[in-house]
Amino acid sequence: MTQFILFITAPADNQASFSAYQFASSIIEHKSNQLTAVFFYGDAVQIANQLRTQPSDEFDLTQAWSDLAAKTQTPLLVCSAAAQRRGVLDQSEAEYHGHSQYNLAPNFTIAGLAEYVTLQTKCDKVVQF
Repeated sequence: MTQFILFITAPADNQASFSAYQFASSIIEHKSNQLTAVFFYGDAVQIANQLRTQPSDEFDLTQAWSDLAAKTQTPLLVCSAAAQRRGVLDQSEAEYHGHSQYNLAPNFTIAGLAEYVTLQTKCDKVVQF
């Protein structure tokens, strides 16, 4: 069984972000592969912003990733530093920085690069989008 990690740096409105989601779905469909985790870095952390609102005729990438994680228990990890710089915060980060609101979408988790590096040692392939 081949274990994959996806490392996504493409912004939410970039075709590469949608391709990453399609690739993840394909990995999950093939029982001989396993999606170990998805790590969002740089501008890709905006995908985890639950306040992103897509026009009704466009694919909702945030909701699609959240649904995939709920269905498969695949960790969706969001780089803490990149998220903080872009205003994507979970409840504890918002409270720590004195904000009364947070906006991390369901099924996404704030994580550090150290966690990503640790995951790399436990997988066979890393694919970047």
